[in-house]
Amino acid sequence: MPVFRAFESQELSFVSGFKKGELAVEKGATVLVEGSHSAHLYTVLSGWAFRYKLLPDGRRQILNYSIPGDLIGLQGSLMGEMQHSVEALSPMLLCVFERDQLHELYRNHPGLAYDITWIASR
Repeated sequence: MPVFRAFESQELSFVSGFKKGELAVEKGATVLVEGSHSAHLYTVLSGWAFRYKLLPDGRRQILNYSIPGDLIGLQGSLMGEMQHSVEALSPMLLCVFERDQLHELYRNHPGLAYDITWIASR
């Protein structure tokens, strides 16, 4: 079973316009904040981050780590606000996507949307 599939021409056209740029993030910087409404989604191009929730006593509970290829911010886009925070463990380079275009992705490219959601859930 192949891990990747070929893009359909309409999907490729959409994806090429979906990317809005790249963002360099310093080690220790907060990328996304729990409870916030981010205008962007990101794919990790290089570097590492961790996702965490703040506990009532102020400690952080680390949920998982983000490495190159991971999508971050999708949960906040689907749930309306971020359910966790993301902090850079190392210098990072992120690919930036506009959150507003996510609905177009799900509406007009359901196969690609399914693939992205599956990847993000892993």
